[in-house]
Amino acid sequence: MDKIEVSSNLEIETKTRTIPKLRWWLAFLFFIIGLVAYMDRSNISIIAAPMMEDLNMDKVQFGMLASLFSLGYALSQIPAGMLAEKFGARKIVFYALIWWSIFTGLTALVKSHGLMGLVRFLFGVGEGPMYPGNAVFNTYWFQKQEKGRAASALLAGSYFGPVIAPIITVAIYQWLGWEAVFYIFGLIGIVIAGTWYVIGRDKPEEHSWISKEELNLILSNRTVQAKEKKVAPWKKFLKNGRFWALGIQYFVVLYIVTFFLVWLPTYLLEARQFTLSSMGFAASLPWLCIFITVMTGGAISDYLVKKGKSKMIARGSLAIGGLLVFAVCMYFAAYATTPWINILGLTLALGALGFPVVTSWATAVDVGNEFAGSVSAWMNLWGNIGAFLSPILCGWLAQTIGWEGALLVSILPIFVTIILWFFIRPDRILIKEY
Repeated sequence: MDKIEVSSNLEIETKTRTIPKLRWWLAFLFFIIGLVAYMDRSNISIIAAPMMEDLNMDKVQFGMLASLFSLGYALSQIPAGMLAEKFGARKIVFYALIWWSIFTGLTALVKSHGLMGLVRFLFGVGEGPMYPGNAVFNTYWFQKQEKGRAASALLAGSYFGPVIAPIITVAIYQWLGWEAVFYIFGLIGIVIAGTWYVIGRDKPEEHSWISKEELNLILSNRTVQAKEKKVAPWKKFLKNGRFWALGIQYFVVLYIVTFFLVWLPTYLLEARQFTLSSMGFAASLPWLCIFITVMTGGAISDYLVKKGKSKMIARGSLAIGGLLVFAVCMYFAAYATTPWINILGLTLALGALGFPVVTSWATAVDVGNEFAGSVSAWMNLWGNIGAFLSPILCGWLAQTIGWEGALLVSILPIFVTIILWFFIRPDRILIKEY
């Protein structure tokens, strides 16, 4: 079916019901999905103290819960990416939302360490398809010069989640207890899943609400043109050094992001003597900063592409700049003499990581093209191997050499990550003949 045929088939329907800029409304829905996902993921770290007390866990045992989540998340990435390419984003994201919402609720029910670990592992498996599904969605729904902003939508929701999670989670905990946190968030996830299934579609040509003008705009400017779905050429991918560089750099990025996600509240309570109520506000500031940089980073990157700059400039220079700022700010945060100067350093450090985060996802879509689900899944697999190691290693470092040392250690791999960006070359797709 060519573009003209698709447009004419939709003409009668779009006369009766169309939504201007439908693709951006669906991107906003992905923002909400990301918001819910990261609130589900981060609320366990906010109520770590009462959970560890009730369940008799030490830091290493509690860190293992976050690591098991990341292990399940990582193992589901490649299967999820392939399934998203085969069945589309609508179904894969719907089932993922239902799955992880159920296991969010089950977190409040189990009391033994072993069962809690299993629940968090399966929770991670459920959240795994979210990003690969979004990458496939972005490939079909957005023009080639919109990929950065499209990637920003889900990511911005993800990083806005921890901004408001401390305030909401602490309020629920103080009112109803820590178990209620998981029940309430699980129910919210079920509602969002139903909303996505009703409104979402795999491709714009399948949606009856899209206008003829928007449909033609997307079809004439998106990068993927293949009419038949193909299986990703994994053998060729695995022989490509750029494929490995993209994954390994994201390993480092998510290792550090997960340190903030899992241990920042505990760090502020123990190392900087914040109270529970003041910690909730302080812990939200770094996430507010990364939310802003993720939102603006995608727009800046797309603007540079539109102005004719190479994607190495538009994606790579933005990522490298963010990594350098992180290293400097993290160093000053570690040696800050007052709690709020420390918060300033941590806020700017995590905020700076928003640039390599959003440009990584835009690059995965750029170089993966119609195989964006598989390429983004590979990248996120490595990222979540880093996320798996981070809670355990950082918990061990905090107990062994102290919190200051744990912060400083996170700076060391940044310089390797910067070098890897020079090998990724975002301007070229991975497999030309495909």
